Amino acid sequence: MSEGKRTDEIQGEILHVYDDIEEADNNLPTWWLLTFYGAIAFGLVYWFYYHEYGIGKLQPEVYAEQMAAAEAERTVVTDESLEALAQDEAAVAAGRKIFETQCFACHDKGQGRVGLGSNLTDEYWVRGGAPTDIHAVVVNGIPEKGMTPWAAILGEEGVSQVTAYVLTIRNTNLEGGKPVEEEATVWPPED
Repeated sequence: MSEGKRTDEIQGEILHVYDDIEEADNNLPTWWLLTFYGAIAFGLVYWFYYHEYGIGKLQPEVYAEQMAAAEAERTVVTDESLEALAQDEAAVAAGRKIFETQCFACHDKGQGRVGLGSNLTDEYWVRGGAPTDIHAVVVNGIPEKGMTPWAAILGEEGVSQVTAYVLTIRNTNLEGGKPVEEEATVWPPED
């Protein structure tokens, strides 16, 4: 005794019924089929373009090229180049602006605050007063003293500009400066 074919007004003709689950044989929507076949076509084109024939560059190759380009653009920082930058008024002005927005909380106008940043306007320097020493402190920070490494935040140009500004305020001895720290040495070193 076979049952006759049933139809449902939403699903259409019901082909199978198992455990009260009705199965109809409907066609998939056209938009879904186009998306599916488009994804297959894209995958094939992608495979041949990037992997089979190597026409396009894969992400690791692009990354390596970008890193090499960035390394080639990077300048070698020397005492002479930083001293020359300290003579450039535009660089010093840009460095001053960065200093006043980023460094003011601890260093005030360069003379430092008790318990916080060092005095940058006197002749005493804890980590060396050479331009490359100052540049290295700005790049790496002093985590044990609470100074953030600024290289990632300011970029290479910003770090050099801040260093140029600090070189212009060095040995100006502003009033109200933080007292000399115990481990500080005179810069330039006395012969």
